Amino acid sequence: MIYIESTSDNPELSFRQRWNHYLAVVVVIVCIIIAVNLRDAALYAVTSYTNSTVGISALYPRNWLINTTGDYVFRVQDMSRVGFKTTIQVGVQAVSTNTSTRNIVDALTLNRSQTLAAYRSLPADNNFILPDGTIATEVSYTYTAINADPFLETIPTVVRGIDIITIKRGQAVIITFLTDSESYEADYDTFSRFLDTLEF
Repeated sequence: MIYIESTSDNPELSFRQRWNHYLAVVVVIVCIIIAVNLRDAALYAVTSYTNSTVGISALYPRNWLINTTGDYVFRVQDMSRVGFKTTIQVGVQAVSTNTSTRNIVDALTLNRSQTLAAYRSLPADNNFILPDGTIATEVSYTYTAINADPFLETIPTVVRGIDIITIKRGQAVIITFLTDSESYEADYDTFSRFLDTLEF
């Protein structure tokens, strides 16, 4: 019977080979960092909006569609979103010296309960401090959005909304955020970044 013993040679890596391995690891790490930065730049790219008439400026997501022709100062929507389009809107109303944010909240609640399907105000109005230190009132609510096109049969979407209301210089500023309730947590980050840039 013949036994064959096999041995494998494991020569040590040369100096140049070791440095090539280190260099490859460094290049991979640098590429990952560059890719993350490019991704963040694309995701968080913004466009400036300024309305000197009412004294409002903000940065909104670059790929969102802006509309300034409604009963608001401006509205931006994420048109790439399938289903309900995530919306951020800023409106201004002239108010008297006796008007409080509670009056504005009650008026909005009354109007929406008559025009929005399954409108429901969520419990408790909270104080909200804007980045410039302004104290505002935050109101949360939900309603059901139904596609108005009778030829498109879709399941109604539960929309979650937030109004942030404050009175400044004789006018009520109403900042509204609307999104599909299923993507609320992720979309709220976009709204939060918007608030950080909003000035009025």
